[in-house]
Amino acid sequence: MTTPTKREPRWATVAEAAAYSRLSKRTIWRYIADERLTGYRFGRRLLQVDLNDIDNLRQPRQPTTAGNPDARAS
Repeated sequence: MTTPTKREPRWATVAEAAAYSRLSKRTIWRYIADERLTGYRFGRRLLQVDLNDIDNLRQPRQPTTAGNPDARAS
């Protein structure tokens, strides 16, 4: 049995993570505050995130039948 390999971290500042994910810096900070995303401190002032964690936030959209007249229950 093989164990899953951990990917190497891809460090980015909050601004870089926002540009990468096409989210605002405010949203990245909110995700860190809500613990949806982990912020890593390097020294007293520098906070970075792992872009792999941003990739893991993305989830495929589930199809919905709301508002679709062809998907009526019989």
